[in-house]
Amino acid sequence: MKEYHIHTFRCKHAQGDVSDYAKAAQQKGYETIGMSDHLPLPDNLDPEIRMDLKELGDYVKAIEVARKNYPALKILKGMECEYIEKLHDYYIEELRGKWGLQYLILGQHIFKSGTEWVRFDKGIYGRNELIAYTDFLIKGICSGIFDFVAHPDAFGAFYLTWDAEATTCSRAILDAVQDMGIPIEINTHGFRKEKINTPDGQRYLYPLEPFWELVTEYDISVVVSSDAHRPEDIGGKIDQANKIVDKYNLRLADLSYLEK
Repeated sequence: MKEYHIHTFRCKHAQGDVSDYAKAAQQKGYETIGMSDHLPLPDNLDPEIRMDLKELGDYVKAIEVARKNYPALKILKGMECEYIEKLHDYYIEELRGKWGLQYLILGQHIFKSGTEWVRFDKGIYGRNELIAYTDFLIKGICSGIFDFVAHPDAFGAFYLTWDAEATTCSRAILDAVQDMGIPIEINTHGFRKEKINTPDGQRYLYPLEPFWELVTEYDISVVVSSDAHRPEDIGGKIDQANKIVDKYNLRLADLSYLEK
């Protein structure tokens, strides 16, 4: 078993360090885990959900220590990132270059709508924010920097109705993903959150079933991740995500190349 989406206490909304997750993963029979804490931003944008730049070295060191303490477990160095165009070189030169990160996940938690930065889990928004989210996500997909896209349907957290606009934006995302040939993630963290009330009835923030039904029309592979924020979350609700995979006959991605 493998898990590539794990956070540590450094992001300020998770618990445990790398060794805590390594211990839990080994006890559950995992052979590979990838650490992918939230990207520290050079201008300290949105500091409440990410580590500070000064913590990046400590994060990498914690991964190296865990590798020594759990030699039977493959532990990969990664990061979950928002794509911000002006930081393009930062992802390549600092994260992959200086710090030697093996993979980067695109997870667009913040995006700019007009002149304002929006966080996807901080309110209920409309068409303008949905379009802005889609534009930011597509730029990240097309950047060629990222190995897979985390929770591409996370707009369900702020755009409550599945309508023509949601379908149009979803297709734009899926078109870009197919063109770039990178996988997208069914994220089980949404299953571990409380359901919300919407005009269409009660549902999870994400995954959004209509989004994954659309995926059947594309040549796109998928990753199932627990997006662990506590050691005990590893493997959490994976069975529910696998039901979506089976229901829509989705193709699972092979990310073993990340381990080389």
